[in-house]
Amino acid sequence: MKVIRYCDSPGTYAYYMHYAEDALAIRFLVAGIWILDTLRFSFVCHFLYYYLITNYGIPMSLLYLIWSLPASVLVHATVATAVQCFFAHQIYYLCRPQVRWWVTAPIMLSVLAATGLGVAAAILEFLNTETSLSMQISFHIGTPALAAYMLAEILITVSLCTLVYDSGSRSAYPRTKRLLNTLIVYAVNRCFLILLVTMGELAANVNHQDGWVITLDFIGQGLYPNSLLASLNARQYLRTQASGTMSDPRISAVNFTRSSKLQGDAENSQDGTVRFQAKDEAVINITADPSLGKITALRVGVEV
Repeated sequence: MKVIRYCDSPGTYAYYMHYAEDALAIRFLVAGIWILDTLRFSFVCHFLYYYLITNYGIPMSLLYLIWSLPASVLVHATVATAVQCFFAHQIYYLCRPQVRWWVTAPIMLSVLAATGLGVAAAILEFLNTETSLSMQISFHIGTPALAAYMLAEILITVSLCTLVYDSGSRSAYPRTKRLLNTLIVYAVNRCFLILLVTMGELAANVNHQDGWVITLDFIGQGLYPNSLLASLNARQYLRTQASGTMSDPRISAVNFTRSSKLQGDAENSQDGTVRFQAKDEAVINITADPSLGKITALRVGVEV
């Protein structure tokens, strides 16, 4: 969980460093997701501090549920909805006009169902602080909410892969096809990680493994903002792949110098003009990281 949180803030920083030209709505979305995820992380820390430090060794404290757990569930429902709506919006504009609503309507219905069930579970856990009642609420409402989240993720992934594959099949350029295949791999990896955690949480919830439910829920809560940031920050790498240029990580500086003097003898032509046969020399000093490679100097002479 700590690793996921650390990956969130650097991802947000990297986004604003490299994609300041994005639309204002997307920049506000990233900022809002980061603020909400920070708030959720503070709720998780409060929950762990309350049970593992403040009330450590006090079994009676486990009979009641602290408010920070349903608060984190409520914030998570908001973040997950925003992230899934972002991908649904992208799918809407990638689809042909004739099938846009047929593709996005099931996705939005699944997202709204998951959001409604998640918010209802959080509110009921706020009102019923007894642990036994909270576990019943988690079983009867949390289980269909997790199923709705899984359905939404599957629909989003299948739609993205189908649309990208359809675009790649119509392309005649091998580089474009490789780029689109990379996008498909990214979409599948994003879905696979979230589905893996959600399926584990669903299985634990059905089998009344409450400890595993809380643990996997904390892990799954951090995957949604990171999936959004990973999708946005991967664009620079994909643009580099599309242009066919890759930078060498060993090179840290490239310096260009030119010879200031003209070398060569002057000779007189028949018309009385003076011509210089000069050599212009360009020296390229490539300074490399000592730990990765040695310094290389390339000297190129060009006659003018």
